[in-house]
Amino acid sequence: MRRTKEEAAATRKSLLQAALQVFSRKGYAATTLEDIASEAGVTRGAIYWHFGSKAELYNTLVAEMSRRLEQALADVTADGGSPLELLRRQLVRSLEFMEEDEEARAVQELVLFKTAVTPELEAGIEAKRLGMKRWIDATAASIEEAIRAGEVRRGVDPRDAAIAALGLQNGVFMTWLMAPETFSLKARAAEIVDLFIQGIAARR
Repeated sequence: MRRTKEEAAATRKSLLQAALQVFSRKGYAATTLEDIASEAGVTRGAIYWHFGSKAELYNTLVAEMSRRLEQALADVTADGGSPLELLRRQLVRSLEFMEEDEEARAVQELVLFKTAVTPELEAGIEAKRLGMKRWIDATAASIEEAIRAGEVRRGVDPRDAAIAALGLQNGVFMTWLMAPETFSLKARAAEIVDLFIQGIAARR
């Protein structure tokens, strides 16, 4: 039984990798389940067994990328710290992660540049919207805590600052994705994030 479970897990992983490769080459709309099955060296029935549809494969890729990012952020905050320091670590790590994790970067490129919005993907898009809202809410709460701790200026609106932080992340990542030869996310992440942190930090 254990061997069967391990084989099933290996097949699932292989299907996800194959789907990402084909989606990246052809785009979501032009990709068929036959394309993915051929890439993975399995029958189309194997895809239906593990995922049920092309949309489920796509949404699983996005969810897996999000899970890995969440784990990376959890790792850098595990030792604790002040509210502002924890926020800084998360912002820096989120940028570094996208250069380090090639699969996550490929998923982001797929989502941003190679996917037309279709009804079958609406559930995944809505989940992404809700995830973004949760991130803004959680970050605003962290900034509010940092204000109470005297780390962030009292005149700063927590929600505005959270939206600015999200815009910083997305804008910097998009710039790098479009022209990666101009700078290294991993090398410059801390300096870029510190410009934002210094802008909201309380004067000492």
